[in-house]
Amino acid sequence: MKSIYLACALGLGAVTLAGCDQKPAEEEVAAAPLTASEGKLFLPAVSGNPGAVYFKLENPGDRAISVRKADVEGAGSAELHDYMEYDDTEMGSIGVVTVQPGETVSFEPGGKHVMAFDLSPDLKPESVTSVTLTMAGGKTMSFDVDVLPADAER
Repeated sequence: MKSIYLACALGLGAVTLAGCDQKPAEEEVAAAPLTASEGKLFLPAVSGNPGAVYFKLENPGDRAISVRKADVEGAGSAELHDYMEYDDTEMGSIGVVTVQPGETVSFEPGGKHVMAFDLSPDLKPESVTSVTLTMAGGKTMSFDVDVLPADAER
């Protein structure tokens, strides 16, 4: 009788250990259902100053999506910015940009944009880099932007 219990215990132990060998499925964060177009990074006229990223962001979905963070490949950091009116017009960091269903939000000169700080000297005019937006909830999307000199037409 002991041998039956021993065999069962060994069998269950082997099944348990076999399950430990399997790696858990990696959670994949799905891309946000937004589309970006017309992406451009304008390099600063003075080395060491930040660059500005402009693009159009469209929400073809049926619910609002909030962008809470931007990252630019080749930049030490990046921030979502907008022009705000106080005593005079000033530019400042904003926390979130919400894109309503069916809406297109333009990131453009004199309005919303992404400021890219501490730019790598490897970013040269006529090259391409990548912007990654992070949404509330953790979904991300990446898209390419053309790198242009400061004096290019905006």
